[in-house]
Amino acid sequence: MTNSNHAGNNGSNGNGRIEVLKKREAEIRAKIAEERVRQQRREWKEYDRLKNIVGGALLAMAAEDQAFALHLKERLQKAVVVESERNLLRSKGWV
Repeated sequence: MTNSNHAGNNGSNGNGRIEVLKKREAEIRAKIAEERVRQQRREWKEYDRLKNIVGGALLAMAAEDQAFALHLKERLQKAVVVESERNLLRSKGWV
């Protein structure tokens, strides 16, 4: 009786422990995925902020320096390939 009882307890305890660990593993994987999404959003937000700062500085410099403005226009003409962006730049006198 002790033998069968002992064997039954080990089996159920072991399986139960494995299930608990699998559940924790799934929860941890979900938290890792959520954190990756948050991190990516932070990086995109920082990149957008960087673009605004650099773009603003370039516009300010172009307003003060005609040679720089001409050089910037030339670079934009080569760099911008999306037609909608090109149209916006054209409407603002940048290409």
